[in-house]
Amino acid sequence: MLFNGKVIAILRGISPADAIDHVTGLLDNGITDVEIPANSPDWAQSIRDIKRHFGLQVNLGAGTIVTAALVEACAQAGADYVLTPNLDEKVVLACGRHGLKTCIGVYTSTEIFAAGALGVNALKIFPAAALPANWPQLIKGPLSHAIPFCAVGGIDENNMADYLRYYDSVGIGSALYRPGQPPSLTRRRAAALMG
Repeated sequence: MLFNGKVIAILRGISPADAIDHVTGLLDNGITDVEIPANSPDWAQSIRDIKRHFGLQVNLGAGTIVTAALVEACAQAGADYVLTPNLDEKVVLACGRHGLKTCIGVYTSTEIFAAGALGVNALKIFPAAALPANWPQLIKGPLSHAIPFCAVGGIDENNMADYLRYYDSVGIGSALYRPGQPPSLTRRRAAALMG
């Protein structure tokens, strides 16, 4: 499996100065899958710092990866996997060259089948909140092989359980972390999600 657990914490906008404290709060509440989006300040440094500090305790992904050049930066920073908002064959192939696992953003059945043919490790249905929660159940039947589905976009503590009835995992962003919030709030939100 690509992810350790059912919840991926998306820390969009986090800076290296804040990363360790917020990730500590996540780990203390059982969230070990963390995404640092590439549109965050000095994102590659955050990945390096988190990997150096926590090692294998954190399954660390680089998100919002939309070019092959960004894939190379992910590999150099030490990310464990890559998440994308869209399906781009060049990005998927670059991940393969760098030995990075993939959670690729898809939305339509055409994109889902194309991603499967490329051998991606997981499908990120984005934005998930715009589809019925049982979307994977409706589309998985025709797939030639099983691929984990991850719901991202509009997931929070109020609807997370509904999505996890049908999805293998959920990515949670603003309901868990917003730039500038104190680590204590991230810890409380993580506790509420996992409680």
